[in-house]
Amino acid sequence: MQKKYFSLDDAQSILPEVKKLLGELLDLQEKIRIVNSLKITYDDDFLEAHNLTKKTMNMHKGAFEFFSIVNNLIEKGVFVKDPAAGLVDFYSLFEDREIFLCYKYPEEKIFFWHGIDEGYAARKSVDLLKEKI
Repeated sequence: MQKKYFSLDDAQSILPEVKKLLGELLDLQEKIRIVNSLKITYDDDFLEAHNLTKKTMNMHKGAFEFFSIVNNLIEKGVFVKDPAAGLVDFYSLFEDREIFLCYKYPEEKIFFWHGIDEGYAARKSVDLLKEKI
């Protein structure tokens, strides 16, 4: 799969779908965290084994759903940077160099960008780009 480059308008246009998927991803992570935090013990070894099997099956199902959503985002060209924070980037070009259009759930729209070698802390306003991309 190759990188997909987005104009700011193109990235903003798919943002509603990306936001929906990120919301699902964050909800799923919370459900997995809750299930993993449950500690139920039984006096009966058979019931203990059954409970462990069901918990393990649910964890694997959750992991499959998690990676299915991440894969769906990647196939749309979205670079999932930090799923726990809802942080994604969209490749773009500015003055003949690659940049990231940066989005963090649940922001209303894409407000920031940063260089490929820079991180979240180096975000700059997309207003600086609007005339050029």
